[in-house]
Amino acid sequence: MQNLTGSILVVDDNVVIRQIMKMALEQNGHHVTMACDGHEALALMKAHFFDLVLLDIIMPNMDGFGVLEAMAQIPDLAKIPVIVVSADSQIDSAIRCIQLGAEDYLVKPPNQTLLRTRVNSSLRKKFLHDQEQAHQAEMEQLYETVKEVIAAKSEFVAMAAHELRNPIAQISTTNHLLGKVGPLNELQKQLLEKVNFSLERMQALIVDLDDISRLEAGNIRLEFSEVNFGALLAKIAESFSQDIKAHRHELTLMIPEDLPPIWADRQRMIQVITNLLGNAIKYTPDRGEITITAVHLPHHHTIHLTIKDTGLGISPEEQKQIFSKFFRSDDAKVRARPGTGLGLYITKSLVEMQNGRIWFESEFGRGTQFHLMLPEASAELDNTAEATYDMRLPL
Repeated sequence: MQNLTGSILVVDDNVVIRQIMKMALEQNGHHVTMACDGHEALALMKAHFFDLVLLDIIMPNMDGFGVLEAMAQIPDLAKIPVIVVSADSQIDSAIRCIQLGAEDYLVKPPNQTLLRTRVNSSLRKKFLHDQEQAHQAEMEQLYETVKEVIAAKSEFVAMAAHELRNPIAQISTTNHLLGKVGPLNELQKQLLEKVNFSLERMQALIVDLDDISRLEAGNIRLEFSEVNFGALLAKIAESFSQDIKAHRHELTLMIPEDLPPIWADRQRMIQVITNLLGNAIKYTPDRGEITITAVHLPHHHTIHLTIKDTGLGISPEEQKQIFSKFFRSDDAKVRARPGTGLGLYITKSLVEMQNGRIWFESEFGRGTQFHLMLPEASAELDNTAEATYDMRLPL
């Protein structure tokens, strides 16, 4: 075993023993300081840093027991390992020393090889402990720094989203009024359509940024209740009828009439389904097929929802990133569609906050199907009028 070197305090009232131990330790590269009694030892420990103390028990003024008791009362000194080296070979003395915090007990005169081995072992344990403490302190500092950065970022994002709402609203109103002040030529109409499209993208981005800041700050409040999931799915699908018609898609709903209610936040569930169905419509070329299927799994007290499309699909190398913040595919056909790269991250977070699970299967160029497993509203939840989910980010 490699010898470690450290700063060692030798405490003994016998000058010969002190010198012998000093010479033996210095031969192994240690820096040695000596004290003749307990009072001097404590004074040195308070004034200087030591990696190890070799302590005699039988000394005038203050014996070794007194030194151990005093060290235990001072946090910085209590961390210093102590090896008792004493002429007292009584087992009771050794037990008492260990109880008072000593790490080891050797009888004088100590065997030089044994002393070197015990000293090396104690130093090794101390150095490892010091490294662990330093690493822990560093990680705690890093954690606090990351928390501060996240909080500052969330505050900035929330402020930016708030400040953008008014000018965007004014631009939208002005744009709408331009079409009322008089007839527009074809070029003007095209330009207004481009402005309106950009406004829609900006408004969607503001909503997503606001949700992101709330998620990261743990400020999203969920109001749980029984939700008629079948009726909700039908209503959301109906709201997309114009988009379905414009793209000449075929939308099929396979929802049993006796589908039991789910236990969820109705508004947030609308947001989840709207985002998934909106993506299916957006990323499916014209004349595509979209199927919404809901199945009750009574043994698991869950509802399994599937939204399947015949769209662009997701490449295998990008599938691991699909739920990441701000992720957009590199595929040109996907990038041609507007998007913030936040929708699926928010969707996944909202589903999991409602005790659900989301995953997907996709084949590039052939389509994607998203799966949701949502909790059925069961008897034990009937008495719960409202629940709050407090979400904190992991580092």
